[in-house]
Amino acid sequence: MRHIYNTTFIVEERSEREWVAYMQEHYLSSVSSSGLPTDMIFTKVSIDQPEGKTYSLQLVFPSEQALNHFLNQHLSAAEETLLSRYKDHYLCFSSILTEI
Repeated sequence: MRHIYNTTFIVEERSEREWVAYMQEHYLSSVSSSGLPTDMIFTKVSIDQPEGKTYSLQLVFPSEQALNHFLNQHLSAAEETLLSRYKDHYLCFSSILTEI
């Protein structure tokens, strides 16, 4: 059974290009460097919100233990850098999914 950490981002249109480039060039490699996610799926959601463009990042983990280790030891560093660069340019919320 796989465990998925899903984050949905709503990004201001004026920052969208730069934000996507940063995510692809830096954020994803930072997350991947932990060696814990077995897959990463970064997508643009087809239906945007009035507040901006919507994206989803799904990080797939082979076990609950790997997910928890990632959340406790690695996530905050990646999020701090993203927040320091794009504070007030995006909103996000996360959820944990369990494959059935």
